Amino acid sequence: MHKWVVLIGAASWPVGLLAQSAPAGPEPARPAVSWGGRGGLNYSNTDFNAGSPPPPAPIATTWQPGFLAGFWVSIALPHRLLVRQEYVFEQLSGELAGGPHYTLRYLSLPLLLGYHWGPKVELLLGPRFDLLIQAQQKVGGQTTDITHDTEERSVGATAGLDVALGRHLGLGVRYLQGFNHIGIGQRSAVQEFKFQSVQLAANVRF
Repeated sequence: MHKWVVLIGAASWPVGLLAQSAPAGPEPARPAVSWGGRGGLNYSNTDFNAGSPPPPAPIATTWQPGFLAGFWVSIALPHRLLVRQEYVFEQLSGELAGGPHYTLRYLSLPLLLGYHWGPKVELLLGPRFDLLIQAQQKVGGQTTDITHDTEERSVGATAGLDVALGRHLGLGVRYLQGFNHIGIGQRSAVQEFKFQSVQLAANVRF
């Protein structure tokens, strides 16, 4: 119990600090609609221990690199708020220790609520809905297409921040947590996992 109190306190400390130091005064002028592109890298994990039902013994997995590219449209709201729709092609990967390597490619549709914390920082949070484009399994150097044997939809949430480095360029950091169980081997022996991912992406504002 003491461990969880410490962790929650540590996680809430930066939020409290942001709230105390958030800028006051009139809201800065912002365009009603803005748009741009984003691309970068991710590091993801297929957590098979989060399947339903859970495996009889823990399954060791390793985080694997991937990439993302897409564009976004942002609409300004009152009180420093914004809503952002993104359309992103994303490759997520994961690997069982000593076992198969999985590569899954998605059309990802995050719908984010944002807050302008100062002129250069946007805090973002919201759900994301992903549609599977392709899934591959690699075992012993041989790659097999398993798209039609893999759950087609993924639902999760993402949170992070974007920092403006100039008028047209910025850098964003995100964390993704999958909510639904993604089944692999739906026509044979089903194994389920949930995605976890961290992202680092460059943002271009047009």
